[in-house]
Formats: sequence, C-alpha cells, structure tokens
Amino acid sequence: MSQVVLVDTDFLSALLKIERLELVRDFYGVDELTVPTAVYREISATDLMEPLSNLPWLAVRSPEQTLYDRLMAMPDLVHLGNGEMQAIALALEQKEETLLLTNDNGARHSASTLGIEVVNIPAFLLGCKTTGFLDLAEVTAIVVALEQKDHYGFRREIRDLLTSA
Repeated sequence: MSQVVLVDTDFLSALLKIERLELVRDFYGVDELTVPTAVYREISATDLMEPLSNLPWLAVRSPEQTLYDRLMAMPDLVHLGNGEMQAIALALEQKEETLLLTNDNGARHSASTLGIEVVNIPAFLLGCKTTGFLDLAEVTAIVVALEQKDHYGFRREIRDLLTSA
C-alpha cells in the first residue's frame, strides 16, 4: 500500500524558501507530495508560487465537501485555518497510509487526536539524520538555512540535537 504525504503551508513554504522540498519526497520515497487547494492558494499569493508551480511531482487536491463541512462544525477544530482543515480532511478521506507535514501546533494536536500521523520540521530533520538519509553537515546546513531564510525558530535543545554528533 502506498503512502500519501500531505504538506501544509508552513512546512511547504519553509522548504521552498531553502529550495529543499524534494527532500520530503525523496525521504518518504513517494512519487508525489499532495497539497490541499487552500494551501496552494495561500502560496500563490507569495513569491514562492513560481518555484512551486514548476514541480511536476506536486499534486493539488481538494477534500470531499461533506467531510470538510463536518470538520468545520467540530468545536475543537474551529481555530484552524482553511489550509489546515483541508489537509486534515484529505488525510481522513485517504485509504492509503497518510502523513501530514505541518508546523502548526494546533493543527498537529487536532490531527493527532483524529488519528492522523503528523510530523513537523524538527521531527522530519531528526528522521533524516537518524536514518542516515542526511549526514550531520547536511542537516546543520538545512537548520542554518531555515533560520536565515525562513526565520525558523528552533528551540535550543532541538537545534542542539539536530546539529551535534
């Protein structure tokens, strides 16, 4: 059974800014990454649209409206944005194993509560490091690039874990 990898706006934009989105596809061994329509729309309003539109292995999908409407009515999810809601809806409607990549703490908590596997950037980079997919120098370079180009704020202990042997 294949895996579906869904990418939310914050995760997507961070890796687009450092021109390393292909790492996600390659690390998870999937042919394509799936982006909700709302996330694609959010990115289209930025200067990241050009590099995004040039990725033939990116699939833009909308969730089934009835499921999306049911999620919108859930009190625990009303704090989420449209992209996050669509990502969760798409994850729930998949028959395949699904992974949601997001940095938003609220979205991660809500998705986890619904039984969706969720990974943020630090966990992704730690997975790349511990499996040997990326070496220490590569992970460190990505951490520095995210801090400089995306202003990503790694907690000190997480940064130390990622950038030390």
